[in-house]
Amino acid sequence: MLRKYVPVLVLTLGMLIQASPASLRALELAPGGLLPVSIPARTATVFPIPQADLDEDGTAETLALTGGRLSIFSDAETVWQSPPDWQIVQAAFSDLNHDRQPEVTILLWRPFRPWPVDQWLPDGGRIAGFHNAAGQSCHLILIGWIRGGYHELWAGSAMAEPVTSFKIADLNNDTLQELVTLESRYTDQESAPAHILKAWEWNGFGFTVVSSMYGTFSNIALVKTRAGPILILVP
Repeated sequence: MLRKYVPVLVLTLGMLIQASPASLRALELAPGGLLPVSIPARTATVFPIPQADLDEDGTAETLALTGGRLSIFSDAETVWQSPPDWQIVQAAFSDLNHDRQPEVTILLWRPFRPWPVDQWLPDGGRIAGFHNAAGQSCHLILIGWIRGGYHELWAGSAMAEPVTSFKIADLNNDTLQELVTLESRYTDQESAPAHILKAWEWNGFGFTVVSSMYGTFSNIALVKTRAGPILILVP
């Protein structure tokens, strides 16, 4: 959802509190990857979609995240709730799998589970270290309506680097959404800033990194320009 165009610093100052206006940077997803660009004089903040008709019954669903538990509501009825062993960090309506049907993208932590084949490997497998000291791993999962109910449309393996937050938008004006993540390390403290920013695109089976940038990131925002693409603002 876009609000009307107002000066960019008014919109982003509250979202990027730790950054002074002069230190904000803008990134554009171009064919060559994430490239720095000048911040236009006027932009509009890109807000998450507040509701979506997931099951196409004419009634829009909404999300509620309380105490690490995510619920999908249709009117006042709970139609889906995350499992108790999932600790949900963030959730948003999306169409990241490009099927033209809305789903819910969920960022979560859950008990680490190795791949079944890993029990036969002498080194524990490729993802053996993808968890924190408490044995929890970070995942991205897409939940949507299929076969008459809410199910996992796609569930990623444990992330190599845990995601701290994400944004979703059509960054390059191709009518398809991309995923932007901030990522840290499993050994980092919970409050530590992210050390890498990545842009991902759907490849038909999962997500592929199209560009990445190392640095120190506490937050990001997405803004829409009048005639150009959606930009990523970082402090």
